[in-house]
Amino acid sequence: MKLVSCPRCHAQYDVGDSGLATIACRCGETFRAEPPKPKDAAVLRCAACGALVGESERVCSYCHAEVTRAPEPTGPVCPECYARNPERAKYCIACGIAFVPQPVRERAGDLHCPVCAKTALAPRSLGGLWIEECPSCQGIWAPGDVMDRLVDRVREQLHRNGPPSSARPRDARHAAWQAQVQYRHCPECGGAMQRKNFGRRSGVIVDWCGSHGTWLDPNEMEDIAAFVLDGGLERPSDDAPTAGYGLPADPKRIAAIAAAEEILARERARSEASNPKTILARIESGRGIVDLLSLFLKR
Repeated sequence: MKLVSCPRCHAQYDVGDSGLATIACRCGETFRAEPPKPKDAAVLRCAACGALVGESERVCSYCHAEVTRAPEPTGPVCPECYARNPERAKYCIACGIAFVPQPVRERAGDLHCPVCAKTALAPRSLGGLWIEECPSCQGIWAPGDVMDRLVDRVREQLHRNGPPSSARPRDARHAAWQAQVQYRHCPECGGAMQRKNFGRRSGVIVDWCGSHGTWLDPNEMEDIAAFVLDGGLERPSDDAPTAGYGLPADPKRIAAIAAAEEILARERARSEASNPKTILARIESGRGIVDLLSLFLKR
């Protein structure tokens, strides 16, 4: 991991495999993708949890992780204080900041809403993580693994404080139900995204691109947070022996599944439209003969 941070908003980016000369941060700043030169620093924090550690402590008294006193040369360099850190460090051993690199944006210019096609998404910070929001429909684009990180923060809150006393019932949805199956297209690559029931049983259907991120319709993030706070991820279902919520990581396979699902949905719609009972129902409901002819001509 090779970290750089935005000089304006301090968002972090991992440029180890990006091959980019500059980073265009979602705050509007553009800066060089050059990690800082490392320096050795006194170990004051636990690399696993960020808690303070004493000079002679070998094990963190808070999380019981081993305290590394001699970081490897290949470990991440803190983008804020430039201290060298151990491999797989989550927090800087010197200043204690969390290492939370944002997904590097691959596409220049504005991203557009998958629902409101001509509306540009507006970047905003949510809990220190950058997302993009549609100003028209209030849908959210969570790039990369930002969705998983937001869920992790909700889970941490649940484990630390327990469920809130004012938690609403899980069946009290805020997001609108979709009357018809709709396949969204990724704002980054334009490919069809896969529809996925979050947590396998939450009833919140998110749209996911294996290469670029997750689309959430209005209020779906709130419904997901309610599901998590109610312990939905802690009680595995019969077909999910583990409580995992992450989505599969093979983008080519997911793109193929999404394309196949879209074709099947169109075929189902065509079959229903050509069903005599459906046609009769349309006639009885007041449809004109022109509509009937149009229906047959489309077959």
